[in-house]
Parts: sequence; C-alpha cells; structure tokens
Amino acid sequence: MIGQLQRMGLLMGLTSGLLRGETVTVARRGRIVANIPTVNFGLRYEDLVNRARAVLPRSVKRITGKAVEVVTSDSIQTVRLADGTSLECRVIIMATGQGHALARQVGIERRMLREGHSLTFGFGIEPGHGRAFHHNFIVYQRESVRSRIDYLAAFTLNGTTRVNLFTYRDYKEPWTRAFVSDPTAALHAALPQLARVLGSYRVAGPVDARPIDLYAAQDYRKDGVVLIGDVFQASCPATGMGVVRLLTDVERLMNVHLPKWLRTPGMSAAKLSSFYDDPVKRACDAKALHDSEYRRSLSTDPSLAWALHRARLAVQERARVWLHRAPGQSTPRVEAAHAAGSFAPG
Repeated sequence: MIGQLQRMGLLMGLTSGLLRGETVTVARRGRIVANIPTVNFGLRYEDLVNRARAVLPRSVKRITGKAVEVVTSDSIQTVRLADGTSLECRVIIMATGQGHALARQVGIERRMLREGHSLTFGFGIEPGHGRAFHHNFIVYQRESVRSRIDYLAAFTLNGTTRVNLFTYRDYKEPWTRAFVSDPTAALHAALPQLARVLGSYRVAGPVDARPIDLYAAQDYRKDGVVLIGDVFQASCPATGMGVVRLLTDVERLMNVHLPKWLRTPGMSAAKLSSFYDDPVKRACDAKALHDSEYRRSLSTDPSLAWALHRARLAVQERARVWLHRAPGQSTPRVEAAHAAGSFAPG
C-alpha cells in the first residue's frame, strides 16, 4: 500500500506529521520471534479520508451530498442528490463501500460467499503501573485455534496505543458479548501470554465490534457505471487487502482504462468491461478472496491437514529466524520478503 500511495503522489500528504514506524515486531506464544523492517503509520480511517480530500488538486470540483438515485445509459449518466440536485457525467465510478442500494438500482446484485465471515474488534489499551509500551507496532499471533482468533495488531496512534483484534467469532454469541462488556478480562483469557510481550496492560475506552460478510457483485457489467473497492467485492480485514484492492482499482482506472474510454464516444457495458477484465485487477481480487478463506481456515480449522500445515509454517518460521539471526543478536531481524507470509495478512 505504501508503494501504491507513493506512485500516486499521495503518501506525503496523507502521512505528514504522523509517527513513522520502521519495523513491525512479531510475537507468538509469549515471545518475540522477529522484528521485520517495514514502513508503517498509524492513522484512523476518518482522518485518512479527510487528509485525502485535503490533498485534492484545486482543479478538482468537489460536491458534498448524499446520492439517492442513479440513472445510467450507454452515453450520459445522472446522479440525483437528496437535496434535489441532479448531476450529469459520462461515467459513474461507484465507491460506496459495503453500501449496496445504489448498485441495486442499476440491476447489480450481490452474491453472498459467507455471511458473518469474520469479526474485528477495535479498542485502545494502556500500559499498567505507569509504564510505556516498548513497541510502536506489534503483531501477536493466535495461541490456539480454539480461540478462533487470527492475530492482534497493536500500534501507536496519536500518542496512544490502538488495537485491532481479528477473529472468526459470531457477533451474536455469548463470547462476543462478554468481550465487549469486560474486554480486559476477556483478552487475558483469550491470549494469556500476551502480557509477557506487552507487559501489564488494560483496555481503555469502548470496544467497537465490526462483523464482516464475504460477498462479490454479480451482473455488474452495466452501461455507464463501474464498481470499485468493497462495493464490488469484500475482503476480510485480517488480510490487509481492503485498501490495497481499492488503490489497485483506482490505479488501473486512472492510468489505463479511463483515458481510453474518454477518447471515444459512449460508455457501453462492453466498453467498460475492459476494467473488470484487467489482469492486474483480477489477480488482486483473486488474492483477496483466497487470503480471506486461507486465514480463516489457518486460524480455526482443527482438522489434521490444517494442523500439519500450521506445524510446517512454524518450522519454516523458526528456520528463517535462525538463518537471519545476526551474530550476538538476541532478537532476530528478518527481511520483509521472507517474513511476509509468516505474519502478514497479504
């Protein structure tokens, strides 16, 4: 994602003034297994959106309003806002996230791949006994498949520590209600050895719980409109592919397809299909779906086949750590290219 933002000329504007992390600490079962060199920044989603709006060129006209109706054709498209304003354009690029109402208006349906695929918790934590956490960004992996947890990511955000906990729990089950009502106790129970890495900690503030359905658009080849990001296809947050997919869609549209479309009349479904058939986009979407299913099975499937697969990954991880340990270095540093598969979502 960092590379994508650099290519688009947006990285500096989106990250100015933020704490720049240079490594991610990876831990498992109460011990640190690697420090991986990788650039990272802590930024809330709403702040990211506002920063992106602020760096738009002055030549870009921005209209703020709620779109309530779209009317499409093979030439001119119409978008109607809640205040009665009508806007006309040659092509609609629809980026409504999980919202599906506008896509449904033009006959695009949604195929559910798995309802309640994953559940992500977001909350803040504070160190106990007046201490400070030693790591700006730490990824702590599951301790047992019985917990139905993939991993926990704790990172510095505006001087505080924010946590995302990626799980495959049911939003309505008693475990979830217990976690939301007493998150400190629930986190200690789910990841009992986490405190050996973080030190003493407590959950601070409310807990947000976000269930994610896995779905994909169908019958999406329509005149005058293309879908990008989550309105076209969902991906599990644990994979880290959501923003990557969105930026891939934007890059391919702006650099390859949209300039060609605008040079000739009409915006038929056949013409716009070049975007959906783009091999870079298709590969990115396929990877996101594959990783979503893979991480769920890796984190929850108790079968012998997956148990053997997890054991093989653990052996490979230990071998990489041993091979890349510097002489006299107690905490190994692992090249990002080697370590990505061992902890990273994508």
